[in-house]
Amino acid sequence: MASTAPANTASHRQIAMVLEELAQDVEALGASLCGDLDVAMRHMDSLQAIDLIAQKQRSLARLLVADCLETEVEQIGLDILRDRMRMLR
Repeated sequence: MASTAPANTASHRQIAMVLEELAQDVEALGASLCGDLDVAMRHMDSLQAIDLIAQKQRSLARLLVADCLETEVEQIGLDILRDRMRMLR
């Protein structure tokens, strides 16, 4: 029985998995740095940027495996990323 899924579906799933792994790694790095109160206080903006990177990675991963891209775009929690993805339609 032939598959009806596009040929790149498996690739998209693999990319999504790597993006999720990277998001976890980035969050772990941020959490580690937050464990040092002095570092956290001096680098709050950078730590927030680390969190933003992880959020973007997770959103992009979900887009890659979404059944309905338009619906998933509208569920992106970051306005700037959601707006950028809307422009791709």
